[in-house]
Amino acid sequence: MKKVAIITVNYNGKKDTLEFLTSLKSLKADGCQLKTIIVDNASSDGSVPAIHNAYPEVDIIQTGSNSGFSGGYNRGIEYAQIWGADYFLLINNDALIKDENLLGELIKTAESDPRIGIVSPKIYFAPGFEFHKDRYKKNDKGQVIWYAGGSFDWNNVMGVHRGIDEVDAGKYDGTEETEFVSGACMLIKKEVVEEVGMFDNDYFLYFEDQDFQKRILESGFKLYYNGGVAIYHKVSRSTGIGSIVTDYYHTRNRLILGMKYAKSRTKFALLREAFKLFISGRPAQRQGILDFYLGNWGRCDLNQGPTKTLDAPEHVEYPLKLSIGIVNYNTADLTKKLVESIFKKDSGFDPKTMEVIVLDNGDVDPCVDKIKEYLLASRSGSKIKYLKNEENEGFSKGYNRTIKYSLGEYYLMLNSDIEVIKNGLSEMVKWADHYNGEAVLGGKLVFPDKSDQDSAFHLPTLWGAFKEYFLGIKGSYFMYLPKSDKPSKVEGLVMACLLIPKKILSKVGLLDEGTFIFFEDIEYARRLKKLKIPLYFIPSAHFIHHHGASTKRIGQEKAYDLLQKSAEHYHGVFYYTLLSWVLRIGQKLGRVKTPISRWVKD
Repeated sequence: MKKVAIITVNYNGKKDTLEFLTSLKSLKADGCQLKTIIVDNASSDGSVPAIHNAYPEVDIIQTGSNSGFSGGYNRGIEYAQIWGADYFLLINNDALIKDENLLGELIKTAESDPRIGIVSPKIYFAPGFEFHKDRYKKNDKGQVIWYAGGSFDWNNVMGVHRGIDEVDAGKYDGTEETEFVSGACMLIKKEVVEEVGMFDNDYFLYFEDQDFQKRILESGFKLYYNGGVAIYHKVSRSTGIGSIVTDYYHTRNRLILGMKYAKSRTKFALLREAFKLFISGRPAQRQGILDFYLGNWGRCDLNQGPTKTLDAPEHVEYPLKLSIGIVNYNTADLTKKLVESIFKKDSGFDPKTMEVIVLDNGDVDPCVDKIKEYLLASRSGSKIKYLKNEENEGFSKGYNRTIKYSLGEYYLMLNSDIEVIKNGLSEMVKWADHYNGEAVLGGKLVFPDKSDQDSAFHLPTLWGAFKEYFLGIKGSYFMYLPKSDKPSKVEGLVMACLLIPKKILSKVGLLDEGTFIFFEDIEYARRLKKLKIPLYFIPSAHFIHHHGASTKRIGQEKAYDLLQKSAEHYHGVFYYTLLSWVLRIGQKLGRVKTPISRWVKD
């Protein structure tokens, strides 16, 4: 069965997006498994709760800021790839489904030739959205063509829509190869994205689809048009015809595309035209030209106009409050215990606002069979999603994959050897809200016998090692437990239980994938410190931690070897060598005899 992801980007287009989703109900999905994905670019019109309430089965990805057409679709494609999509149907949120067999016909065309990479249908102006409204009779509305295949005029760096403004008389009903596909609706094979990549984020809006298609054609794939099926398009609903946004991006991006791909003669003509437009053009056009010459890929907003960056709204809406990420490697029994503890009534888990993502990191002792009852129950709303890597890709890559597949405002990373104790989840969310999502939080870890476990640390330094070993100041180098019964600000927290708000992830980034395991918590803490983002230890949120369960199953010798490689990656060769000598001397002469291998923990 083919897996098809239907992806659209929403930016303050609540009404259009809801109408699009309503029209999507008519789409037949014979032989296909569908997933509808809405990428929201930090809308401020109440789009997310409205869409989530009307269509709770739709996955809404919140980018946290306006990332444009290119960034939004890239995020949606990335999410769909993790889901395992065979096809991506990219379609504007101001489109409406006309033909119920749209998807089947596009897939049929795509599969008629392995080198067909993209297929687009015929596109009509939605009734009432024609450019020349007075030109047509009443019965013509809904039959006026906006796109029926096309070409790209590289002499003028402009896409040409075949049949535009014509009342459809059936002459464009065939299926054929085309030079130009409209980004308003296109079915893309997964092989295209795997070979060519995604959209270029520099474009933000306009001409990113032409750049994408140029790369596709150069790689040997074909573009196809199927005129037997169609959609309606409310043309230019997102930006408005002749708006500041249109002026800016159309002017700037045409220069980017032309100077990248056009012939020398056309490039000269573009520069000459840009000079004239810079003198006599509208303000946003002039700014677009200036930014192109300065290499300043700024942003433009209908209200703010051209600017270096678009201000993120103070309040960003998410479909869920919390996403819990779990990566299993050779700990299926413990993973089952963790999942069971999450879904206990007293854990604080709320199925209306929370989700769980479980990843099997390879085929060694997978947990899928042991959590089968929860996966089956997820169809009735228990909110658990399952992923699988064919082989063990390591700690950071595994958890990064669950982060990318999460929908919540907060992301809680739990090691597979954790168990949630009463109110553990609700306490973490309560304090995350208290800090307005501006801090990273860690829970209090205890051993299975409920005795305390060290979980905070200072960033490792030579001075810290000297204080720990030679002066006997506990916690200067190795882990320690904050003593206060109130949230404590710390320099670092182990990642066995770590809550990271999405707004912080957008600033700091994902986990460092330069190591297979170890030091990812220390490296992330260093980045947080550099950006002055606080970490708080939350003593009221309790979690059992079966300390070192995963590394014990790797084997002590291999784990220690991975630890050394990770330490060298974090410190650099020179500092790592120097620090190693201090630690070795400290073992022999210091007041504390803590073994270096104590860092072999999670």
